[in-house]
Amino acid sequence: MIAVISDIHGNYEALRAVLREIDRLGAQHVICLGDILGYGPEPILCVDAVRKRCAVTLCGNHDYAVVYGAEHFNTAARTSLQYHRELIMPRPDKRSDQHKRRERWEFLKSLPYRYVEGEYLFVHAAPRNPVVEYLRKIDVQLGLKDKISQNFAEVDWLAFNGHTHQAGIITAEMEWLDPQQIDGVYRPNFQQKAMINVGSVGQPRDGDPRACFVTIEDALIRYHRVVYDVEKVARQIEAMPALDYSLAERLRQGR
Repeated sequence: MIAVISDIHGNYEALRAVLREIDRLGAQHVICLGDILGYGPEPILCVDAVRKRCAVTLCGNHDYAVVYGAEHFNTAARTSLQYHRELIMPRPDKRSDQHKRRERWEFLKSLPYRYVEGEYLFVHAAPRNPVVEYLRKIDVQLGLKDKISQNFAEVDWLAFNGHTHQAGIITAEMEWLDPQQIDGVYRPNFQQKAMINVGSVGQPRDGDPRACFVTIEDALIRYHRVVYDVEKVARQIEAMPALDYSLAERLRQGR
């Protein structure tokens, strides 16, 4: 069994709950699609947990921005990324934790953009632009065939992505499948490609504040939602001047 997680965003309470559930399910192989950082109150714990537990970790746009700059983000995102950068970036005046800082920094710098395992492609955002392009339900509703077909051209069979924080599946037949619509289980057609958004561990935006991830077992895709202490994390955010108050409300609402 493979477990696929994405978009943790500094939310260690959510990540810890998800990893406990992954262990309960017996998944040995964990793949993280990126965005460990951004928004949340405990980025260091999240980076350390991902390094320890995930066999593969990809680069998300927030992870990239912490290392290389966050100019093209809104104010709430940019300030959180600057805060995370201050906590993680190696500094000569922080001698006591300098070694650990350097390890985390080198880990973030080394994250790949794509990972292929058999006929499965794993990216943070989209197959043709793995770090920043959004693939959304609205793309299907608007009939953006060129955008979707160009992404499917990069896929052998199944692609797994995150980035939008909204779980769902885009099929090569221009369908959008909500997890609720399929009772959380997707049985892929071996003759049909699909792009599977695994949702978000740390900041879901589909109206459900529970953490979300998927498992792959015998080509069967299952969505999982995990309850964690949302209010505790929201209060942590509100207590930190470096984090925007709105980020706490987004957690509570799952929006």
